[in-house]
Amino acid sequence: MKITPTFLITTLARSDLTRITGELYSLQRQTASGFLADDLKGYADNAGRLISARSVIAQIDARKASAQRLQTRLDVQDVALDKAAAAMAQLKTDVMTAISSDNAQFLAQQVQTAFSQVLGALNQTHEGVALFAGERRGAAAVSVSTLGDLQTAITDAQVFNESVRDYSVDLGMGAPFVVAEKASVISRDAFDALRSLYNEVMAGTNGAPINALQRTSLSGIVSQIEAGRASIVAAQGRNGDANARLGREIERLTAQGTLVTNHMDQVAGSDLAEVAMKMSATQTQYQAIASVFNDIRKLTLVNFLN
Repeated sequence: MKITPTFLITTLARSDLTRITGELYSLQRQTASGFLADDLKGYADNAGRLISARSVIAQIDARKASAQRLQTRLDVQDVALDKAAAAMAQLKTDVMTAISSDNAQFLAQQVQTAFSQVLGALNQTHEGVALFAGERRGAAAVSVSTLGDLQTAITDAQVFNESVRDYSVDLGMGAPFVVAEKASVISRDAFDALRSLYNEVMAGTNGAPINALQRTSLSGIVSQIEAGRASIVAAQGRNGDANARLGREIERLTAQGTLVTNHMDQVAGSDLAEVAMKMSATQTQYQAIASVFNDIRKLTLVNFLN
């Protein structure tokens, strides 16, 4: 009969206890973190896939953050364009009222109010940058500041202070994304109408009653004001379309990020149900070996003689 020395059995049992303790620690860590390993070394051949997935997620998050910031800007632009369109609509009503009431006394004040509102809207800034100046930075989109300035400013170069190109960014959508149109495209017709009405008022159409020639001139200006308002409304619509497009891009990026994250979880994540089963079995094994180890430690000559 072969007899195994007690010290050898003790050594083997201690080794098993050390191994199982390590396994329990690993299982507990997986339960707490939800990941198979603490670092990339623990994933062996899958480490490269995880690095690539993390890089993709970082790019997705960056593009999504940029799109969300642009959405905020487009919201500000919508408010500004709505203000300008409302000012032109009110001015149209004012001129029509002057024609129907045969009284143009209030038009000087109304054209000044409309000009101030349209000017403020087109010179609106966001985060310190003019919204409608194209790629130009550090300057207002509209360079005239009074109706008197507008009266002598005839060309776009005299009225507007903007770059050649619209402001656009690359969001990886296949083509540069135009964030905002330039003030000249949006409000050229509106400022032309404001100039015409101001000239008419300064020429004497500012009292009551008004004569037939003044009535005809004001009727033509009503059409100009409507054209200016329509141009702003059209720009507002394009701004809304751009905002909707950004919303769809954000949804797409969110779905793409979720897909990549799920892929990472499949590679790096722990199956918590399976981990719980392994932990239960390992704890049972640990208790059994610990019990045997404790019994072996008692098998000494002194205990035998006693």
